[in-house]
Amino acid sequence: MLTSYTPLPPSPPHKHKQQPQSNIGASSLDSTLSTNSRDVIVGDQWLVLSRIGEGSFGEVFEVQDIDTHRRYAIKREPLDVHSPQLQHESVMYDTLAGGRGIPQCQWYGEHDDFACIVIDLLGPSLRELSEAVSFFSLEIVVQLGCQMFHLPEYGEMYEHLVSNNNNNSMTASHSPKPSCQDLFESWGMMNNSHNNKWSSSSSSVRVPKLSVVDFGLATWWRNPVTSKPYSQMKKRIKNKTGTARYASLNVHRGKIHTRRDDIESLGYLLLDLILGSLPWTGIQARNSKDGWDRMKELKEETVLNDLCVGLPRGFLRFIEYARSLRFSDEPDYDYLRQLMRDSL
Repeated sequence: MLTSYTPLPPSPPHKHKQQPQSNIGASSLDSTLSTNSRDVIVGDQWLVLSRIGEGSFGEVFEVQDIDTHRRYAIKREPLDVHSPQLQHESVMYDTLAGGRGIPQCQWYGEHDDFACIVIDLLGPSLRELSEAVSFFSLEIVVQLGCQMFHLPEYGEMYEHLVSNNNNNSMTASHSPKPSCQDLFESWGMMNNSHNNKWSSSSSSVRVPKLSVVDFGLATWWRNPVTSKPYSQMKKRIKNKTGTARYASLNVHRGKIHTRRDDIESLGYLLLDLILGSLPWTGIQARNSKDGWDRMKELKEETVLNDLCVGLPRGFLRFIEYARSLRFSDEPDYDYLRQLMRDSL
């Protein structure tokens, strides 16, 4: 997920609403839009300022609310795309709304031939920060790791809360926590706030708050209506989705992505941040399938004691614990958080 780097004040709440296609504005929000185009208005409210970047889903633009002048990010994808993600992503934002580190979805709708979603504008991504340094210090990785547990843990709290509330809609009251398949991209955003800067003192380092974006690949590990777990085995598909580098062994083996896989993937991500790379990073393959297969082999062959050599034992126990979980087990987030804190 690509972002803007300019610090901005926090965004005020807006009603998340879906609107039909808007035809106002002298220009279309098309692929030729330049950073000088400032006459495109989406959904009667969002003035397009500049193109920030692009991803597998489409493109990202910086926009301004014409009423409040606050700035946001708008993502768009063609309406005729083979595997649409943005509508599903808007549902995920609604499902997880109010959780720590969950940006607010301001609007979802259509403009010209594109589906669009407006979310809070955030700061540089975790990927961008990791590419700027060789590795992160132990203290920073521990702080990041403790923050990363909030999303899956909040998902559990949300599920227990709505299951006892008969006034919720069908979607809310029967929605088990989604599982993320692309963790590095999903955990990619730092809050864009004047109060969230990297700071340090003689005794500690404080890192900005993490936010989570890109829920386009988030999946349900059990039926949203019945709350019964799906079969562990996926239907055979041509290509896997997500980031192979952080995929769990069970996902490599064709099983549905659940809470245990989120935890194992987080473990690989934390190891990558503190080590600077993983044994299976940068492998060469003819295609995506070969790449996934080769990474699976390397993960199975890698001895965890060797992978975590020189690190506090908490990192080894973290991966061992994640791999010990069964399909529908709920992870002990307090235990994982304590493993991280004891590593300092």
